[in-house]
Amino acid sequence: MSACFGPASSSPGLVSVVIPCFRQAHFLADGIESVLRQTYRRFEVLVINDGSPDDTARVASRYPVRYVEQPHAGLAAARNAGLQRALGEFVVFLDADDRLLPDALRINVSRLRADSALAFVAGASRYIARDGTPLYTNPPHIASGDLYEVLLRRNRIRMPAMVMFRRAIFERVGDFDTRLDACADYDLYLRVSRLCAAALHDELVAEYRRHEGNMSLNSARMLRQFSIVMRRQRKRVNGDAGLIAAVDEGLRNMQEYYGDQIADGIRARVRARKELHSAIADAGRLLVLYPRGLFVHVWRKASRQSRYRRSS
Repeated sequence: MSACFGPASSSPGLVSVVIPCFRQAHFLADGIESVLRQTYRRFEVLVINDGSPDDTARVASRYPVRYVEQPHAGLAAARNAGLQRALGEFVVFLDADDRLLPDALRINVSRLRADSALAFVAGASRYIARDGTPLYTNPPHIASGDLYEVLLRRNRIRMPAMVMFRRAIFERVGDFDTRLDACADYDLYLRVSRLCAAALHDELVAEYRRHEGNMSLNSARMLRQFSIVMRRQRKRVNGDAGLIAAVDEGLRNMQEYYGDQIADGIRARVRARKELHSAIADAGRLLVLYPRGLFVHVWRKASRQSRYRRSS
């Protein structure tokens, strides 16, 4: 892996915190305030209103932020709009419904300062409920080995705010892929870690809010986009048996996780005899993206019917 950066600057680096917002004005104040409470004071906040029909502009106007408005173009495009305007040496992408913990910027800046070879660092996060109260979160697991291979096997970065990038890396790898809105962050971690050093650590830096609007709840969309990401990586690692195995394991993990969620949704709709057109559409998606998941669903149903007939 080649060196990606020159010697680090000795001056305290400015951190650009980019907050894209679409239909999340009710969470936005909480997100902005989590940045304003940072113990590391060299930061700027950019709020990108991605054509949101709510009162995002009014909320943002109450705070010392740089406010940008654009027609709705999606999460990845909103992040790119913030990145293009960012002035900082370091960049953090904070979704409007999430929060940074008070020491987040200090912790990640210090780690990037300590090792000038790192393109990004990612700390740990914990779950919070819609109202901001803590939820149980499994302790962080920091896998050892080459980070690119680790991330191929499983995405260990559950939310973008865990990550602080060195701004210069985007000049080498480009920005977020707008065709992969739901998985553009994962795609970027892989593109960066394949070329440059990056690191995970176990210090808490962010809070991930779980609520009914989370993009990750759209299992079919997540599985479709994860599949695209992994197919791209499969082409890039051709000839390396270890990395090919990592890609295959990562794809299998995502197929099982999201495919099982889709199958559960199909079963629920069939049992309730509701939204059968959606169940049929999801069955078609499973057939293309995760055939085993569809067959497991059919097998479970057939097994239950067989047990019912035997007990009758």
